Amino acid sequence: MQKKEHHWQSPSLGRKTSVTVYGFEGTPLLAFPGDAGNRNDWEEHGLIEALSYQIDNGHNMIFCVDSVDQESFFNSDIDPASRIRRYRKYEKYIIDEVLPFIRKQSDDLFVMASGIHMGGYHALNLLFKYPSQIQKVISIGGRVQIRPFMDDYFDDNVYYNNPLEYLPNLEEQSLLDDIKNADIRLVITPDDPYSDINYMLSDILRSKAIDHVFDYWIETGEDLWEIWGDILRRHVP
Repeated sequence: MQKKEHHWQSPSLGRKTSVTVYGFEGTPLLAFPGDAGNRNDWEEHGLIEALSYQIDNGHNMIFCVDSVDQESFFNSDIDPASRIRRYRKYEKYIIDEVLPFIRKQSDDLFVMASGIHMGGYHALNLLFKYPSQIQKVISIGGRVQIRPFMDDYFDDNVYYNNPLEYLPNLEEQSLLDDIKNADIRLVITPDDPYSDINYMLSDILRSKAIDHVFDYWIETGEDLWEIWGDILRRHVP
């Protein structure tokens, strides 16, 4: 399997950053790590192996990025306003740096994004805000409610990055049309800690006439990463 590391100094994040790319051609998949994870999560926990057929046969390229969860949402050493501002810089990093990099590496303009828990949040929030940039999302147990990280703090940055709040009020028709054209897949598993908020998100999408897949994955087992790999095999192609 072809694997390459790419590094650059990120103006958005103000530090060196890295992206790991698996594969040589095919539809690109932007892979977000789970809670406070890094770009090695997908390989270390078997998700890259789960997609090895697609990667080795040129169907998909996987672009694994680090998160800044430890610098933003999970950082209790800074105030909530600083947490959400750091997340906004991460968003700028993805939109202004990572996605243009992906398009230089792949001839396919169709871009997917996926992640588990916080990774699912990152993927979904980017699609809802920039649906012309990302055309498909596979969110596994997406942690789409960010209020618990904000210690009762609230401002426009919190509002416009909390899908459960801004989506119900979204009226811009061109943006809604682009979201409706996207392939949105919400997947939850038994005992998923974020199942309730995923049901809430699904209800909001239906209320806005946004077609999507809601997959209650009944497979259970002790190895959640193996189950998540099976989910990706089902939903990526």
